[in-house]
Amino acid sequence: MFKWVCLGVAIVGAAIVIWMLNDMRTEVKRTNEMVGERLPRILENVEKGTATLAQVSKDIDSIRDLAGLGGSRERSLVGYADSVLDFLEKLPGQIGLEKVLGAGIKDALPAAEWAAGARKEGLFLSFRAASKHELLDRLGKNKFGSPWMYVAPSGEPISMIDLLKRDHPESKAP
Repeated sequence: MFKWVCLGVAIVGAAIVIWMLNDMRTEVKRTNEMVGERLPRILENVEKGTATLAQVSKDIDSIRDLAGLGGSRERSLVGYADSVLDFLEKLPGQIGLEKVLGAGIKDALPAAEWAAGARKEGLFLSFRAASKHELLDRLGKNKFGSPWMYVAPSGEPISMIDLLKRDHPESKAP
């Protein structure tokens, strides 16, 4: 009788194992079918994403080149514009435009405030200029071509270009 009980338990155990293996087989088959259906769409999306990422990478490289982070010439102009504005920020006087009628300066701002406001323009101009001389000329004039004037606390107005050529080490005329 013991033999028959052991045989019955073994048969039940084997049936359970066979049933579990069959269940796993059907689940794997169903999963493979689902992956087979969705995989082409997933791969297509991955390819589109990769192409988009490559395009964004090219755009970022173009922006870096445009921003002057690709070549030494552009970097030197950005550094030059920064040194000019740092120099102007340290000056104690005011910067403004010469009055058309009468004497004096109109719209004068403290040099530090003017230089802080001119940083974005300086960065933009450093991309457009081909040389330090051209950059100095563009920074030294407003958008209408009028020269910016510097007035020391106890002095006469001097054009910003002349001041920089006289006192700024990188701008001194040879």
